[in-house]
Amino acid sequence: MLMDKRLKHITLLRCFDAAARHQSYSLAADELSITQAAVSQQIRNLERSLAVKLFSREGRSMLLTKQGKVLSEYVAKAFEQLSQGFDRIQVEPAEGVLTVTASPSFCSRWLVPRLWKFSDIHPNIQVRALASAQYEDVRHSELDVAIRQGEHIDHNVYQEDLFRDPVIAVCSPKVFKEEKLHQIENIERCWLVEALGSGREDITWQRWFELAGLEMKSEQTKWMEVTTWEMGINAVLSGHGIFLTSSCMAQDLIESGALVNPFDIKMEPGLRFSLLYDQESPRIARIQAFTDWLKAELN
Repeated sequence: MLMDKRLKHITLLRCFDAAARHQSYSLAADELSITQAAVSQQIRNLERSLAVKLFSREGRSMLLTKQGKVLSEYVAKAFEQLSQGFDRIQVEPAEGVLTVTASPSFCSRWLVPRLWKFSDIHPNIQVRALASAQYEDVRHSELDVAIRQGEHIDHNVYQEDLFRDPVIAVCSPKVFKEEKLHQIENIERCWLVEALGSGREDITWQRWFELAGLEMKSEQTKWMEVTTWEMGINAVLSGHGIFLTSSCMAQDLIESGALVNPFDIKMEPGLRFSLLYDQESPRIARIQAFTDWLKAELN
């Protein structure tokens, strides 16, 4: 059987696939490490060769036409099958580099300080830790494992719950003593530090006060908002107020005495941490070694 001459456009189809998934030429260019102009030119070449319009512009987005949607579906399936074929013949050994991504706070506060333990057990696996708050495409990138917080579900890769982490209030020993926080009602005198975009909309001081049976007097409350758990922890380490944090982020600091958890109040079920990876990755042996260690360390 002769090869379909249209298959000579495999490079153009790779560019089309990226643009179709992102609905953006600029994001496709970032993924492919080429310029946006090059993406635009390759799409035009493909459209001219097929005599079909594949994209239409709406605002800043490049939306697929009816014909483009049909082609995108088949191209995605074709590339998926090719990837599976490559994986079957190119399974890598356990030794080598493993790229793990997690939120900036989880990376710096929990993961990186413990990676030496993994290296002791698996000295031939070099872990590259990347801090990112985004939900990257694990299947179509150089990432091997993603650890994410929040309720997002990714149906394109394997995903499982790692753990649910209760949220607690922490402050410095100095603030605990000066504000006399052995009496819970004295919290009204403290600066309340809260992380925005924590992954759960109900993780707020308002809800904490309700759990504590206290009335939150908004007009008297002193607020400070931060964008990461690490920023909030650094704020209270310096003696600035009291912070609602995921327990695992502050665990070592509480054990060392640098921070205290003054109240026996936990916001549960707390934050959901998920593990994501591609089960058909050629680095699956490496991934399995890391995920086994991660689960054991968390338990």
